Amino acid sequence: MKNQKGFTLIELMIVVAIIAILAAIALPQYRNYTAKAKITQAIASVAGEKIKVAENHSSEVANLCQGASNCSGAGVLTGASRDTPATAGVTLTPTIPADGITQITWACVVTASSVANYVGDPCETLTP
Repeated sequence: MKNQKGFTLIELMIVVAIIAILAAIALPQYRNYTAKAKITQAIASVAGEKIKVAENHSSEVANLCQGASNCSGAGVLTGASRDTPATAGVTLTPTIPADGITQITWACVVTASSVANYVGDPCETLTP
C-alpha cells in the first residue's frame, strides 16, 4: 500500500467554506470603514479653513471667509475627499454665537449620496 500525501476533497471544501464565511463578514465591514474614512477625509480637508473662520470671527472681521478657500456666505465651508472622482463631500455651516465668547459649533451635511448612509459621529456636531 502506498503512503498517500495531500488533502482530501472534503478538507478542501471545508477550507473554501470557512474562507467564504469570513469574506461574507469582512467585506461589508471594509466597505463601511472606507466610506467613513472618505467622510472623515472630506471634513479634514477644511479643518484649517474652520480655524480661519473662527479667527475672523474673534477678530471681528466683517468677512468671515477672508483668507479661507472653499468658503462662502457666513462662513459656510465645503470640502471633498481626495479620490477621483470625489465620492464624499461635506458642507460645514457654522453657528456663530452672538456673545463672541462662546465657541463656534459646526453643522455638517454630507453632499455625496454614495456615502450618506455612513455618516456617523465625525459629522454630527463639530467644534474647531
